[in-house]
Amino acid sequence: MCPRSPAQIEEIRQRSMRLILDSALHLFAHQGFHNTTISQIAKRAGVSKGLIYNYFSSKEELVGGIIQEAMETGEEIMSTIKDREMDPWEAIDKSIDDIFLLVEKNPTYWKLLMSLSFQDDVLKQFESLLRKQEFKNLEHLTELLVRIGAKDPTLEAMYISALLDGILLHYIHFKDQYPLSQMKDFLKAKTRDISR
Repeated sequence: MCPRSPAQIEEIRQRSMRLILDSALHLFAHQGFHNTTISQIAKRAGVSKGLIYNYFSSKEELVGGIIQEAMETGEEIMSTIKDREMDPWEAIDKSIDDIFLLVEKNPTYWKLLMSLSFQDDVLKQFESLLRKQEFKNLEHLTELLVRIGAKDPTLEAMYISALLDGILLHYIHFKDQYPLSQMKDFLKAKTRDISR
């Protein structure tokens, strides 16, 4: 049997990390952070506890990995809002579409992020990083609303963010009973009131 190449080893490593993160995400979202053990994560992932500790030193570091991915995803969505070449209305609509698609594809992920936002003890070590990201996102949205001609772009950015958070929270809570597609269209229509 031939030894594995560095690329194959890295692929196996990435696959294992993905499996561990997905298992942790599922358990944290359904059982809560404090009620989930590394043993449970290992069992769900089908790996040994030792392998988990090879990649992550603690549950907190696992949460950190999940939060880091969320921030990277947020940055991708924000790149649309920051694109000065794109029509501002098109940028808002595309960003809303992207966010709703992400939540529809993986509601468990967003359920965890929402639940973590209410667990100060868990988020304490990430708080400054998360706040910095939130303010950066609001700043980019505010700049976009300035381009649209909003009367009070800062407050409008906060308003849109709050509407979006509320809609997604309701979707996660009510699941299939919630008219997500209709609410997406409603939110897009509401953003059109900004420049009036």
